[in-house]
Amino acid sequence: MLAEMKPGQGFAWKPLVRDGSNNAAIEIWKKPGKPAVHPDQAEYAIVLEGAGTLVSGGTMPDREVRNPTLVEGSRIDGGTTRTLAPGDVILVPAGVPHWFGITGERLVLLGIKLAKGQ
Repeated sequence: MLAEMKPGQGFAWKPLVRDGSNNAAIEIWKKPGKPAVHPDQAEYAIVLEGAGTLVSGGTMPDREVRNPTLVEGSRIDGGTTRTLAPGDVILVPAGVPHWFGITGERLVLLGIKLAKGQ
C-alpha cells in the first residue's frame, strides 16, 4: 500500500471490512489532513507504525460538510493534544472534532468507524 502512494500524496486508505456505515481500514498518513468530525460515527484507531499527535475535543468553528459522514474545518479551538506511538489505542466519540499530526515519516493506523449507538 505504501509503495502504491504517489509522490506528494498525503493519505492512503484501504478498507478491510465494510458493513453499512461501519468499516475498518488501514490508514497511512504522510501529511496531516484537515481537522474532522464524523457526526454519527465513533472512531477507534490503533497506531501500528510511526509517530504523531492527536488533537481532539474542543470546537471546530468553521465547518464544511463534505458528505453525511465527514465534516472538515481549518482548526480546532480548545482541544487536547496527545502524543501517539505504536500500540496506542484511540477513541474519538461521534461528533467530536479531531486531527492527526505526523511527527515522523508517516503514521499508520488501523482505523475502525462504528455508527453511533453500536
